[in-house]
Amino acid sequence: MRMLPVIATQRSPLVWTVFCNTVAQCGVLALAVLGAWLAGRTASSDSTSIAVLAVPLVVAAVLTATVTWRESWVAHDLAYRLLAELRGRVFRALARSLPDRSGSRRTGDLVSVAFADVDRLEWLYAHTVAQGVSSLLMVLLTAVLSLQVSPWLLAVWVPLVVCTALLPWLFRSGRAQGSALAAAGAELNADVVDTVQGLRELAAANALDRRRVRLAARTRHLTSVQTRIGARVGVERAASDCLVSLGVFGAVGVVALRPEGIDTSLAPVALVLATAALGPVSQLADLLRNLGVLRAASARIAGVLDRPSATLEPTEPETLDSAAPATGLEFRRVSFRYRDDGPAVLTDLSFAVRPGERVALTGPSGAGKTTCAMLALRMWDPNAGEITLDGVPLHRLSDRELRAAISVVPQDLDLLSGTIESNIRLGRPGASREEVVGAARQAGLLAPGVGLPNGLATEVGERGYGISGGQRARVAIARALLLRPRVLVLDEATASLDADADAAVAEVLASLTDTAILVIAHREETIARCDRRVPLQLSSTQAGGQTSQDRPPPSRRVPENS
Repeated sequence: MRMLPVIATQRSPLVWTVFCNTVAQCGVLALAVLGAWLAGRTASSDSTSIAVLAVPLVVAAVLTATVTWRESWVAHDLAYRLLAELRGRVFRALARSLPDRSGSRRTGDLVSVAFADVDRLEWLYAHTVAQGVSSLLMVLLTAVLSLQVSPWLLAVWVPLVVCTALLPWLFRSGRAQGSALAAAGAELNADVVDTVQGLRELAAANALDRRRVRLAARTRHLTSVQTRIGARVGVERAASDCLVSLGVFGAVGVVALRPEGIDTSLAPVALVLATAALGPVSQLADLLRNLGVLRAASARIAGVLDRPSATLEPTEPETLDSAAPATGLEFRRVSFRYRDDGPAVLTDLSFAVRPGERVALTGPSGAGKTTCAMLALRMWDPNAGEITLDGVPLHRLSDRELRAAISVVPQDLDLLSGTIESNIRLGRPGASREEVVGAARQAGLLAPGVGLPNGLATEVGERGYGISGGQRARVAIARALLLRPRVLVLDEATASLDADADAAVAEVLASLTDTAILVIAHREETIARCDRRVPLQLSSTQAGGQTSQDRPPPSRRVPENS
């Protein structure tokens, strides 16, 4: 039921699908009835009726074939439009809710929702909704025609239609099996994604054989679930076929007994009508046998759609005044924890990074340095305190304006498939060629010793495959420089560069006199080039340490103990 309102986005294709499906089923019924009537008239040697019925029979055959083809077209067109709409909603929900503070959902699991689970709903949109409406109309039409032949026919097929419709609900294991199938598929998909992403590490640790054993076990479990579902569906189909056969036998009994003097020429028509209503209902029941799978897929999709937002967009966002004096980035008594019941990562943290200033954020692993970078980009909001940009709290800025004003070069640098240039343009696809070249030159990408013979046209594989860590770092820095941000956050961005390259990047950063630069680093040479440092320590809930404070030193070069 949660997935059905999506259909409202495609009302016109839905109407066409219902219309074509209804006409196609009516055409099949007309062909069957006319053919049976023609056979009965032939048996009674009524040559006049044969000539009269032959023409509409041919017309009905051509019309039914045409409409059946059209129904298949519009039904699948409707289904794939709805799947595209639903997949877009899933993506927007993930973009809104990620990164997840708890990290409870694996990447492969979320990929399974966005693709496998959404694709399973093709059954719902292409083969169930419109068919349900047309099947109901077919049952009513068949009832009217049955009354014209003999009311006793209703006593034959109505109970059988009810039993056929109830078959999917009589086998209650379908729902549990659907949930098991979705879970098993998601687990296997998550393990496959983990294996592909960590293939190099698995090979280095000589763990590939153990991983293959794990994947084989997951595959066997998935196959077992699919086998149980196949066995249940087979039994249900056998029961449905038995009910259709009972309908034929019942119609034969009505014709043989002739309780109301049924015309002998209508005997074939009576047999057709006894099974005509069972056909569409049996087809719909066959589709509903996937109800357990549809329920499980829908529940997993709904779980993603209902994920809480990592941050909320302001209802009336403020804008940054370019004419007002810039004050930079400021943390004001910020406290943060990843879970409400978890340890505090940051406690009462205050510091500022002014335009033209380079501030080093230092401290041991786990002290919250990268967390500060994530908070500055407003991937999350602090539990207490606030972060401001030029005096405006971040939560009052729209995402678009915030991303344009603050740029982060992360520690883990993953590039997209394409070229060096396409990766630099990621933040500003409309930037001119001269601007891209200028950013690349500032980051040192075009220097002869960097090792990019094709320059900006160098091809980059998935996650930056094909270029070195230092080259990826330069690409990320060039991308950030192209944005011309008010605040630039470097999270160990130069850690993979050699000392000379690090110094060259530092010289570029020193020229950004209007940009506030927050540097997260461990390398003392990098820290020494900053104006001052903000030392972070493990919070008292983690290691009994004390909270961080901003301690601006008097000079540009700071000693190690400042």
